[in-house]
Amino acid sequence: GMRRGGAGAPVPAMASTHRPPLHICAALTAVCVAIALHRPAVAAARPPSRSFADFESFWPLYVQQHSLTTTKLLHGVGTTLVVLSIAVRLGAASSLRVGLGLVSGICLSLLGADATASCSSGLPEAAVMVSLIVGAVRLYSGLPPSQTAAHLACGYVLPWVAHFFVERNWPFAGRRPLAASGVSSGAPGEWCTRPATFSHPTFSLIGDFALLGSLLTGRLPLNATSPAG
Repeated sequence: GMRRGGAGAPVPAMASTHRPPLHICAALTAVCVAIALHRPAVAAARPPSRSFADFESFWPLYVQQHSLTTTKLLHGVGTTLVVLSIAVRLGAASSLRVGLGLVSGICLSLLGADATASCSSGLPEAAVMVSLIVGAVRLYSGLPPSQTAAHLACGYVLPWVAHFFVERNWPFAGRRPLAASGVSSGAPGEWCTRPATFSHPTFSLIGDFALLGSLLTGRLPLNATSPAG
């Protein structure tokens, strides 16, 4: 069902009677973060296009694929608009629960990324990621899965405009050696699919938030083509 906000706008009804207390959600999120930070290294045979095992080694490729100023701005604006739309529609308390669910889902998705590391495509990892995020947000906040999926989809609109029409790193433009872009994790004969959302969806989503944070704090200049600037 729907309830009416103060201005008469419809707001998704939240299953508040079935939501865990906020401190339990925070504790569960802390556990998920700890699991993600201390998960064991996976010695799976990775396809050349999915060679990155951790976000630290993936980050230079992400920055290189978002090298233009307009690309960074569109990604930052897209992420910000989604965050603001959730805050305005749901209010502070429910938005906090959604945020905790998002963090928990992403952290658990890193385990999914490890489990699907040997897959030739990033689609299985993406399916696991969306399921875990939708499930965690539903558990913590009661937000219907369709609403969570819609917010995730909206967050990709401006970034994909940037990839198609600004950066022009087409989703199916083929593959090229990582060395050609000056980015490599050290393995010989590596290849990457552009953009990396299709090969490393979890790292790419983390990268969107890392990019926004880096821009807001000034750690990454708008014209940077690498983390070093």
